[in-house]
Amino acid sequence: MRFNYDLLPGELLTFEEIGRRYGLKYPAEKALTLRGLLSPSTSPRQLVIRAVFAHQAENSPLEDLLFVSDDNERKNYLRRFEHYMQHGQRFLYLRRNDAAKALWKVMGESRVYAMLDPHGAAAQNLLASRGYRLTLMRQQGEDDFWQLFDAAAMPCFKEARTLQFIVVLETPLLPAPAAVIAGQQVGRRVRARLLQRASQAEFSAAVRARYGGCVITGTTLQDNIAAPWVEACHIDARENEEGLLADNSVDNGLFLRSDLQRLFLSGLLFIDGERGTVHFRQLLSVDDELHAFYQEIDGKACALWQQVPAATRERLKKTGHPA
Repeated sequence: MRFNYDLLPGELLTFEEIGRRYGLKYPAEKALTLRGLLSPSTSPRQLVIRAVFAHQAENSPLEDLLFVSDDNERKNYLRRFEHYMQHGQRFLYLRRNDAAKALWKVMGESRVYAMLDPHGAAAQNLLASRGYRLTLMRQQGEDDFWQLFDAAAMPCFKEARTLQFIVVLETPLLPAPAAVIAGQQVGRRVRARLLQRASQAEFSAAVRARYGGCVITGTTLQDNIAAPWVEACHIDARENEEGLLADNSVDNGLFLRSDLQRLFLSGLLFIDGERGTVHFRQLLSVDDELHAFYQEIDGKACALWQQVPAATRERLKKTGHPA
């Protein structure tokens, strides 16, 4: 029996009609939103997916694939998709094609079949089996820019775009995915890069809130310039088995002027964890001009040493750098 709130696979509906029917079917749920790929658009702590709204312009003509970009700690796409794949949970899946800009195609209650690394052979083999080719066009910093080409060598994306991972969906309107292993995960490289970037943003905000300026010189961060003068960095940068920083707590962080941060990370600058004094490795003395530039702070106490808590001082001591 069909009810007036059913969302049947293959129907073309406006977002308003989809929202109305969803509200009737799930009166206890929050309303659907259309501010991102997933609804809710942000879910930093709860692993909830009520619906997926995919645009063909961003996700290619391949209706069972999602090309995910711009994930962060607030959107939490990776963890949410992983959770739903591991538990076999389903969500409402809708697509909007260029031919029907005002209407969404109901793909039905779908589930995550696999998750793939764009760099991996599994992603390349899956796309090749359908006559497509995913090509890395350029790299910019930590971001990789990709273009998807169809069988006629025509680009599917308006322009090369960043890709973090690919989600393969099992949906009522399409045959079960082939040429890919069910339950396959993105792998350590993607998870480490994505989760590290998310945790780094939280870490940087916490370190900045604690100090407000460079620990060594007192220089404050200027928000109105593109490149920050002061940046957060880790004292102990060792990684755990998952490739993530073992200690990402604020106590393992320092806020340093950009040039001093690079010297600290390269081991050319040390802070005495007992006295709070700054020291440069003797190597710098061979460059008289560089040594003279930093001479005024060499051996001097950090300007904000009083704000450095005991836990952070202990970490500086454990680095084993000479005073």
